[in-house]
Amino acid sequence: MGLVLLGSYLTVPQSDAPVSASVIGIATGIASGVAYAMYTVLAQKSVETLHPVPFTWLSFATTLGLSVLSLLIWRGEDAQLLWLPLWIGSCFSAVFTFVGHLLTNIGIRLVGASSASLIGSTNPALTVVLAWVAIQEALTPLQLTGVLLVTLSVALLSREHR
Repeated sequence: MGLVLLGSYLTVPQSDAPVSASVIGIATGIASGVAYAMYTVLAQKSVETLHPVPFTWLSFATTLGLSVLSLLIWRGEDAQLLWLPLWIGSCFSAVFTFVGHLLTNIGIRLVGASSASLIGSTNPALTVVLAWVAIQEALTPLQLTGVLLVTLSVALLSREHR
């Protein structure tokens, strides 16, 4: 698992941001990891008695409600935005997010929270590969090493769990 974390760290692009911004990013990253771990455990317990589809709808509705609440609290600057493309992109994002959550919850029901979390730990590496394919972002040798390290580590850990 340590190699997965090291590989995930290596996939992060280097930044010239001030140290205080890095500390905030690290803290929110750790908090999101803890929240995701709690979510997978809750999902495993919930899908034992509830089908994954209603559980996903409930989870998705909660996320949507909290997102709307955050927009009411933080309004941002009044900028001239192209609202139609934002709405279309938001709708596509919502559909793909729902499908992703549904597949995750079905996977948790089938293989358990620990194995699903292990598979989910490949997200940073897959994000780097997707950025490379979709927007032709240049990858550094360090990032490529991180992607390979995460992929090999998850493959080795999945063999260990069998």
